[in-house]
Amino acid sequence: MNAHTPLLWLTLILLTLISYALTDSSTLPWITGVIVALTAVKGLMIVDGFMELRGVRHWLRRCMNLYCPVLGLLIWLLVSR
Repeated sequence: MNAHTPLLWLTLILLTLISYALTDSSTLPWITGVIVALTAVKGLMIVDGFMELRGVRHWLRRCMNLYCPVLGLLIWLLVSR
């Protein structure tokens, strides 16, 4: 277990609570974009923190770092229509 794991968990929980609070406040399209962006950031944090790919020069890390934002963008495009 990394020394930063508790801080990473707290950050992920905080971002989740922010996303939840945003869903209750409005249904505006830009709010959906913010929620999807927060989800992509959380995905990147999980890739770097829990999959232990931080600092690794490997194609798998590059793919995972692209996966989160690209998937978030695709979801936002589908939902915002």
